[in-house]
Amino acid sequence: MRDYEALVIVDARLEEGDIQKAIDRFVTSIGDAGGQVGTVDRWGNRRFAYEIDHQNEGYYFVAPFRAPEEAIEPLKRSIQISDELIRGKIVRLPEPTAQKGKG
Repeated sequence: MRDYEALVIVDARLEEGDIQKAIDRFVTSIGDAGGQVGTVDRWGNRRFAYEIDHQNEGYYFVAPFRAPEEAIEPLKRSIQISDELIRGKIVRLPEPTAQKGKG
């Protein structure tokens, strides 16, 4: 398993409860794929630099997680086809490097 981080934008026009459900569905899909999610960081509503799908703002959240490599493509696909998720990006985090002792 590798370490990843997902930045996802949810449609800000949704009710607060529906936004929470969208986040929960995304987190559950990671778990269903054999991954483990860390603490989800909710950034809240942010204005876009440019209009996306006739919208000017979205609800952002960041989720660090560990998952097998084969789980990433289905997660990316679920972001693309979901009506409530506007955009998303999943990046693989660098492997931790071993600290060399000084002598």
